[in-house]
Parts: sequence; C-alpha cells; structure tokens
Amino acid sequence: MSESTFSDRLHALLAQMRFGLDPMVPMMLIAAAVGFVSSVAVEGFRQTMYAVIRIYSTHEHLVAAAAGLPLWKRALIPPIAAVIGGLVMWAGHRWIKRPRGPEYMEAVRVGDGRLPLVPNLVRTGSSLVAVSGGITIGREGTMIQFASVISSIIGRVGRADAAHQRLIVACGAAAGFAGAYHAPIAGTLFVAEIILGGLPLREIAAVLVAAVIGELTTQSLFATGPLYLAHAVPPVSFIDLVDASLLGLLAGFVGPMFLWLLDSSRRKYQSLVTFLPLRMGLAGLVIGLLSLLMPEVWGNGYSVVQSFLVEHWALSTVAAVFVLRTIAVTAASAAGIPGGVLTPTLALGGALGLMVSHLFLVPEASHSQALWTLVGMGSLLAATTHAPAMSAIMVFEITRNYNVVMAAMPACVIASVIGSLLRHRSVYAEALGLKEGEHGAFGPVSDGTFPSTVTLDPKPLAARNSTAD
Repeated sequence: MSESTFSDRLHALLAQMRFGLDPMVPMMLIAAAVGFVSSVAVEGFRQTMYAVIRIYSTHEHLVAAAAGLPLWKRALIPPIAAVIGGLVMWAGHRWIKRPRGPEYMEAVRVGDGRLPLVPNLVRTGSSLVAVSGGITIGREGTMIQFASVISSIIGRVGRADAAHQRLIVACGAAAGFAGAYHAPIAGTLFVAEIILGGLPLREIAAVLVAAVIGELTTQSLFATGPLYLAHAVPPVSFIDLVDASLLGLLAGFVGPMFLWLLDSSRRKYQSLVTFLPLRMGLAGLVIGLLSLLMPEVWGNGYSVVQSFLVEHWALSTVAAVFVLRTIAVTAASAAGIPGGVLTPTLALGGALGLMVSHLFLVPEASHSQALWTLVGMGSLLAATTHAPAMSAIMVFEITRNYNVVMAAMPACVIASVIGSLLRHRSVYAEALGLKEGEHGAFGPVSDGTFPSTVTLDPKPLAARNSTAD
C-alpha cells in the first residue's frame, strides 16, 4: 500500500469518526495514540543514549561514568562528543540546505504545527552524541522535540487542519514531557501554562489524555515508580512556609541572573566563534576540564539531584557543585549545543535549596533535606519559566512526595513574580518565537481554535539555537 493510499484511508476513517460527533471525541482517541507513540520515542532516545555511554563505560548514568574514568578520558570525552555532535549538525545543514525548522513550541504557538522530519533528525542525532558524552545540557528537551516531531507526522498523515495539527503536536509535547519526567500533570501544565499561555478545558482534556497515556506506557513497559527516590517529607508547618517563601524570594533574584548569563554568553560567544563544530568542541573542553575537579559536572544533573535527595552534602561541596555546573551549563548553552536547560536548572535549584537549608533555616523549621532540595528546584524553575503551577506540581510528581506541594507552591509563586518583574522574557521566550517585550498569554479566538499567525521574531530560524526544554 502506497503512502498516499494509506493517508487517504486514514483521512476517510477520521472523517467517519467525526461525523455527527463533537470534534474533541475523535481527538481523544488521537491523543491516546500520540501519547503511546511519544512515550516509545522518548524511551528509544533514552536507550540509544545508554548504548552510546556503554561504549566507554560500564555505567549508564553519566556522573558514575565520569567518576570511573581515568582523568585524561574524563577530560577528553566531552570535547570529542561535542565536536562529533557539531559535525553532525553542520554536515546535516549543508546536506539538506535548509534551516533546521521551528522548535515544537514555536510550531504550536505561532506556526501551523508542522515540524520537518529531516532537520529534526539531524538535531536529534547531534544532541544524542553530545549528551552521551557528558555535555552539561538537558537531554529531555530533545526527547520532547523528538516526540513532537512524531506527533506532527501523525497529524499530517491524518490530514488534520491547522488548529487540530497544533493541538496534536501539543499532545505530543505533553506526552514527551510525561515520558521524560514521569510527570503527566506537570506535562499538561507545561503545555497549557508555558507553550500556550492558557488553554480551554476542551483542549486541555486531550493534552491530559496524551500525557497520562504517555506516563502509563512508560510505567508499564519501561520504568516504574517516580523519577527520583527520596526520603518521605514530613508535614509542613507554618514556619516552613516562611522559610520556603524566603527561598522563593532568593530564587526570584537568582533566576533572572542565570538567564542573563545564558543569553549574554550565547550572544558574545557565537559571534566570536562562528564554526559550529569548533564552538561546540571548545565548550566540551571547558566541561571536560571542569569535570577534573568534580565528576558531578557531567550530564543533565539527574544523578546530582538524586544524590542531593538522599545523601548528606557539606555546604562547601554543594557550593562547588553549584558554581561549576553553572559555568558548564553556560558554556554548553553559549555554544548552541542542542538540548535543554530545564533539568540543569532543577539541579542548580536543588543546590540552592540545600545551601539555604545549611545557612538560613530558623531553628524551628523542618530540616528535611529532601524538602528544601525540592523547594529549591521548584523555585528556581519557576523563576526562569514564569510557570509557578507547573513548577510546584512537577517537584511533587518527580518524587510522589505530596507534602512538598504545600511549601513549594508559595515559593514558586513568589519566585515567578520576582523573576518576571526583573526579567520579562522567560527561558522559553526565544523558543516560542516571541519578540523582545512579548510575554503575554496566548489564547484561543472566539471560535475556540487557535490563531494561525502571530508576529514572529525577525531573526531567521536557522540562527536561533534555543536551549529551552
């Protein structure tokens, strides 16, 4: 059966399903299919990454792999991986002779929901090589982009109109988020709060179905339980809320400074070194040399956060991890290495929370290490994304510690308010295609569908190397 014949039959089937029904009824079935396929795509990326890591280490997690390597290998593997990833991106762009195409956020919010396959496969391959070599960047951003590309193909094969095409890609993004972080509710809020700036209940139901099916598929077929294992958090007291609010206030100032550091270093470094493989290789060299001081520099921060949650850390060691990882993430972001900064931000937020717990907690406050690690993670995430609900729910879902929400919610709200006042553009503003000064909500028009056009950033897509998840 030819591709066009299959597409015609699928389109006819969808038309029959829609006959006489609310359009959102068949969309629920499509969302469930998108959730399943997206979770499989995310797991495929993850397992391929583990296979690459096993080429040079017996460990799957990057910090453990770095710690088990001789120092010379620990220093050389990141720049080698970064150069290879850069060559993949550079050669791919020369071969296909077209821009890399929009990010999934841009395709949903300001585009038509169509994501080109080949440029995104090039980007995925480049990111896979780089993150497998210990580069301090989030792999989850690429996972979500990959899941969104697959969902975009599903929508195109089914000949969905522009409004439903965008919704299908939004479902893929939510399912990819759920598969990557084991957080379906946060994945739904990620789409509603960040990508779209607001979503009607009719559409959010489809996104939630995709996210839940994505998480159920991941839990049933690949990995059970929460993303992180942590000690139980005790019930939160009023004094804990006061300390959490102070932590949120601090994160509200740290978040904008972190974003300013990422943006300014990216502008200066990319104009200074224009050849992408060289630029990525130099960033990899910085990361490799920093990892000689501490292996915790490697990777997206997953292992660091897990250790923060269950092991005792001295204040000086936590501070060193915070400084070194900030430098490493900045180097990777400045070089335009494909990936995201959501998980690295969580690791920095966890370190911030631990440092605050060492220095500033009042005597009557709970000294649960897991509590302040998670509140710090959510607070810094809220300060950089301007999405307090998603941030607070996420730190609950990744550990299944419900008591965390009580302290995280006020901290995240305060951090988000302070962060947005000090810096109007969130970490996702560039990925959303927003121009300077644009940060308002994006909602449906009167007929319940989403607008097909919004003013785009005039900078060409090929020149924008966003590192937002």
